[in-house]
Parts: sequence; C-alpha cells; structure tokens
Amino acid sequence: MRTIRLPQLQNVGPNQRVSLSLPLGMTYEKLYFALGTNILTTLITNVVLRLNNKEFMRWNDAAHLRAWLGYKGNNIASTSFLLLDFTERLAREEVGMKMGTIAATQEAGVQQFTLEFDLGNYAVVAGSVITGWADIEAPSANRIIQRVQVQQKVIGAAAEEQIYIPFGVNGQQIKRLIIKHAQLSSVRIRRDGVDILENLDVETSERRQVDYGRVPQAGYHIVDLMPDTLQSNALNTALILLPGGKSQPVANLDVRVTVAAADTLTVYTESYALNSQL
Repeated sequence: MRTIRLPQLQNVGPNQRVSLSLPLGMTYEKLYFALGTNILTTLITNVVLRLNNKEFMRWNDAAHLRAWLGYKGNNIASTSFLLLDFTERLAREEVGMKMGTIAATQEAGVQQFTLEFDLGNYAVVAGSVITGWADIEAPSANRIIQRVQVQQKVIGAAAEEQIYIPFGVNGQQIKRLIIKHAQLSSVRIRRDGVDILENLDVETSERRQVDYGRVPQAGYHIVDLMPDTLQSNALNTALILLPGGKSQPVANLDVRVTVAAADTLTVYTESYALNSQL
C-alpha cells in the first residue's frame, strides 16, 4: 500500500460545489480529507462519486456517510476530517477486504474518476483549505466496485411499507441498507418467497450487531446482511443458485419496513456491482 497526496480540490469556498478529478492508473482503497479552519463535515452535503461521468456513490449528507463509517468502526471522531472507505475493513481475507476498491485504470474500463460535494457557509480565513490523500494499490483490471444508491420513503402514519431494491437483471450483491429514521420498528426481506430477514425488530438487530463487533449509530439503523464480513453472505438479488450449480434470475425481492408513526426514511443501498452496470 502507498499513501499519496491528491491534486488540489477545485472551487473550495462558502456555498460552492467542490470538485476533484482523481489521477488514473491506480486502485483506490481510501480517500482522506483534512478540512481546514472553519470547514467542518457538518457543512458538507451531496457527496457524489462518478466513474466515466456515471454516478456510483451518493450521500445526501456527510452525517449519513459518517454514520455508515462509524457503524463499521472507522474514525469519525473529528468533524475536521472526512473519510471515504472502499474496503471492507474487517474482512477475514485480503480478497474480501479489497473486493470493492476502485480500479481507476484503462484495464478496468475507467477513463475518469471524480468526486464532488457541496460546502455550506463559513468564514474564510487563511487556513480554510482542504487537503486530500489516498491509500492506493497497484493498477488492477477489477471491475467490481463498492456502490451506494439512495432513495427516500415518506410514510404518513404507523404502517408497513415496501421499499424498492434492484433485483433480477438490475440485481447486485447487497451488503447493507443504511436507514436514517425516527420511527423505524422492524425490517423484513423476502427473496422469491424465502425469508432472508424475518421481520427483525431494530432493538434485537442492533444487539446482534454489537455481538459481531459493529457500532450502531443513533438515528440510523443498518440492515447488515454480512455482519461477520464474509463476502458470501452478501445478498445476491440478481441470481439464485439451484441444485447442480445451475442458476435462475431473482423474480421477486420484497423489502418491507414497519414504522411506529409517520416518518421520512432515507435509505442507502450498499452493494457490490460491476462498473459496467452504472
């Protein structure tokens, strides 16, 4: 592993859209940003990463991104430090740990890798700069990336409601659902009529996660389909393996959330996907 200094971020200023074009020819594991005087993670919203100008990761708010990282045990102690982690940091083997890292290489079909985010208002002083670094590895042809998609679900009263997760021809290997909520009670997942998560209540789910060494975050619930970090436990929403090694497309994926009162859920789907699926 090498750690390199990233190019200067463009358009850093109050109420601006900041951008960064990342150098090609290497595989990115983590991005680190030291935020200068008066610039805090609380000012950062609409974080978007793109490959070949196609979005593969979006966070509506840096607070949501930090909740995801905090759950996994990353460093979120300082609001003057922003991290993006493409690894599965607690995986038990190198292949699993680095499966979703971003190969920004010609061999992986990548000609452009960019990051953008919005900055809120702050008082500019001489030290109001953002400095970036990256942990990188050698070039790779790996087209598997860590993907994060977002949706919102407005629920007007206590109810069980369905949320959409891509399946079948658009299916992926789902790792986690990160749900920002106020009234969430339980989550159920059924794939082609078989319970994957059988209406597990939030309290029991989070106690289970603590047993696996995870760190539940206040105001968020993580539906973790691989709390033990074994990659084989990621939920395949594209195909089901049949006896004899044959497979068939997933015909139905039923994901339901139950809330105790009116709520607006922000739901992030974290998955493994091919960069050709963007």
